[in-house]
Amino acid sequence: MVLMLLVVLCYTITSLNDKYAVTKAGMNGSQMTFIMAAATSFFMLFTLPFSDRTFHATPLSFLFIILLFISKLLEFQMSAKILVDMSAFELKAWLGICLFMSYFTDVFLGKASFSVVKILFIAITAAGLILIARSGRKTVNYKKIVVPLVLYLLSRYGYGIAVTWINKEGCISSDMALFMALILLAVVLAPKSGIIGLVKEKPKETAIVALAKIPNALGLMLENAVIAISLTNDSFIPPMILVTILIIDLFKKTTRPTGLNLAGSIVCAVGIFGFQLSALFVGA
Repeated sequence: MVLMLLVVLCYTITSLNDKYAVTKAGMNGSQMTFIMAAATSFFMLFTLPFSDRTFHATPLSFLFIILLFISKLLEFQMSAKILVDMSAFELKAWLGICLFMSYFTDVFLGKASFSVVKILFIAITAAGLILIARSGRKTVNYKKIVVPLVLYLLSRYGYGIAVTWINKEGCISSDMALFMALILLAVVLAPKSGIIGLVKEKPKETAIVALAKIPNALGLMLENAVIAISLTNDSFIPPMILVTILIIDLFKKTTRPTGLNLAGSIVCAVGIFGFQLSALFVGA
């Protein structure tokens, strides 16, 4: 639970910053992804000495790097498209779809026991997420973003599956695979990112987006540790971020959540805490 809370703290900062990158800094998908990959891999250099650096030059190791490369490419490219029309708050709501997928994957892999109580709390959390998503239907053009949204959800779920597979094989650590995937991502996107022009035009905004990758680097490595324990716990992180953003918004006069947004957040909180409590009493 402590690991999950640390990831939530890191990702809350980066979630808000992603919206800033799109709306304030005016970054497109390639620019946003390049800065994420380049800055995050740079900051990871300072954390890798304290993590598992296992790497064996086998075909499977390179396959894992490519899988994480594809996952992160889709995640950030698609989120940049989605965030133009949808808030970071609502985007995280849609990740509730991954809750059921992750739980039944954990059951299939033997990392969790089947429990009607747990499924009930997952359903409660998902219901809260649906309420949050519905609150934005009047302003969000879902026909425009349905494909990016589906690809985004698949990339998030696929990342967890890939990291689980990596941990099982042991030929490369998940942190090393992620580090190399981010470097590859930065190299591939550098020629078309237009980063030099962006830095000249908006140096302050670019610096803010890049510095926000410090918690992103830490969050990614902590998330890998969470996935090693449970895919379901990882899928609960986005709803927990929503609750955190709700608390932040309560202190803002202009963005205080109301109606379905507020109700959905409360229901989410009940589902999240209920699931975690049930894990203590029912077991893994």
